[in-house]
Amino acid sequence: MSLLNLTSDGLPNILVVLYATIAKTRTPMTANELIEAVAPKSVVKDPRLAKTTLNRWTELGLFRADPNTDVLSLHRPPPIDMKSEADIVRAVRMEARSVALSESNNGDLWAREEARSADLTRSLAWLLALDVYRQGAENLFALANDHIRDTGLALMQNESRLSGLRSWGHFLGFIRHPRANEIDPTMAISEVLPDCISPGEEMPARDLIERLAQALPVLDGGRYRQAVLEKLRDNALPPMQASQLSTSLSRALHCLMVNQTLQFKSLSDVGSSITLTGRDGAQATHRYTWVSRPRRGGQ
Repeated sequence: MSLLNLTSDGLPNILVVLYATIAKTRTPMTANELIEAVAPKSVVKDPRLAKTTLNRWTELGLFRADPNTDVLSLHRPPPIDMKSEADIVRAVRMEARSVALSESNNGDLWAREEARSADLTRSLAWLLALDVYRQGAENLFALANDHIRDTGLALMQNESRLSGLRSWGHFLGFIRHPRANEIDPTMAISEVLPDCISPGEEMPARDLIERLAQALPVLDGGRYRQAVLEKLRDNALPPMQASQLSTSLSRALHCLMVNQTLQFKSLSDVGSSITLTGRDGAQATHRYTWVSRPRRGGQ
């Protein structure tokens, strides 16, 4: 089991259809009934991808099957109202990301067999630590092999898994395009932000970074990020100052500043700080100690 193996473990677009069908059905459905609904034999010659997608995400815990009736259900209600197609995709993305990054599916972060979602998690943690401005034409699989210090470990088992990383990384909100290396976690961060800072709330900027690391452990300071960094060669990544953020997290926070979701400033009486990193390294003009989330409308 490996989420990065698309042909054997399923696709994001199929997951969206499966999730939406279960969420919106008015009558209980078994696995066979669900597969027939989304991939009917009269239309789809080979429903294996639908079956493997359902099986994998049932194993991961997104779906539950009643042991007595085989009736399927979601592991919990959708996080938002699914009134539009965009809402459906967003709901599935939020739930899939939460399940994939959960501790129960990453018990052994370096597992090769029965990895559950660990291969995706460790690969995302590594990807988000890279310099986002210098990965456009890079052979990521070769780079991943070069970065790992221990020859007995691997981020991805083979080069074909890179397609899985891009596909799931894009769907889960960490990559801009499923066929490119444009690393950008803005969407993922935007969707967990309500759990980290409420409208009208303000706090030390470093506290927000720590809350984001709890919500998305592949980000700076997160437990999965730290576990991966410990296995990299000493010179694999450029050295950073204690307050300096990765280029990926810096890019996302800059986007949230531009669209006025977050407001950062420097206060002299706050001991900790963060420094955003740009194309040319740490940006002294973007050193902040305080962050607030403005209220909007009736919020």
